[in-house]
Amino acid sequence: MPLRKHQEEAEAAGKSARRAEGPGRDRRVSAGFEPVAPAAAAVMQRSVGNGTLGRMISRGGGGPMVPHAAPSTRTKRGQDEVVERGESPPTNQQKTEAGAVTRTTRSGKAGATPSVKGKEKKVEEEIGNPTLVFTSAYEGDEQQSLNGSNDIGFAQTATLRRANGMETPAAEAYDFWQEVSDESRQIVPSSTNYRPKKSSRAWVVDGPFRPPYNDEDGNVINAADRITFVDNPGFSTSTRMSAGYFLVDYTVRFRWKVRKKQGGRFTKAEPYWESDEMVHRVTSAFDAENPEEAVAVNHHAAGNRTWNVQLPN
Repeated sequence: MPLRKHQEEAEAAGKSARRAEGPGRDRRVSAGFEPVAPAAAAVMQRSVGNGTLGRMISRGGGGPMVPHAAPSTRTKRGQDEVVERGESPPTNQQKTEAGAVTRTTRSGKAGATPSVKGKEKKVEEEIGNPTLVFTSAYEGDEQQSLNGSNDIGFAQTATLRRANGMETPAAEAYDFWQEVSDESRQIVPSSTNYRPKKSSRAWVVDGPFRPPYNDEDGNVINAADRITFVDNPGFSTSTRMSAGYFLVDYTVRFRWKVRKKQGGRFTKAEPYWESDEMVHRVTSAFDAENPEEAVAVNHHAAGNRTWNVQLPN
């Protein structure tokens, strides 16, 4: 066989042997490019990022072009191996060992939950059940006469204390008000044959003893932890029994109502908590046969009482 023919057969055999070894052995990245379909290019854009894909695109007329890459011979990735996604941030979230979700920030650092702009909304304090303490006593003369200047009345306080541990001022937490009802019989200068004149009043909200708790005249003490109503029911101080008047009997009743403040405004609507009635009484036996005679004043104050207020829902 001629020498040239042997050389050609040897070269052909060598090429066949190299092809039989497979494409994964000592293969190098080619400097050439091959065309990629637009759909495949979109997938690569999500995978490697816009910047990397832009550098891979050529100016040829065959559409986006990518370099040939040798098939990977690495084994399956371990759980701790970082997956590189080019210049775009990972689309998936990273989870910490504690299970909290973190997100990659623009600086590339993983932060906790995204920051919230503006001030955080203040958590409203739960309004607990207050305590109502009532104290009372008789203050006045032990005797009265028709032509005397008599002082007959009572001193009382009603103090609403906010729940223990609360920081919200009592005036901002509760609607607290006092109601009064009374009746009396008294001899007046116009009475015929010393016949007593009757008067009565149904339940009403009692003067300044209600929100907004005006404390300028001393009738209300508005402190952070309590609201106190300071009252002097009866015929005393500026309303004394003057000459020509005689108090035969007098009954005055009080009760208090408490509710959670609704939207910052005062309302008497239900639901509210209501106390028991506290009653003061005075009697004095007038002697028409001896109108100038001083007569004993029989008095009975309502006493003292404490309630653990149970606010309705």
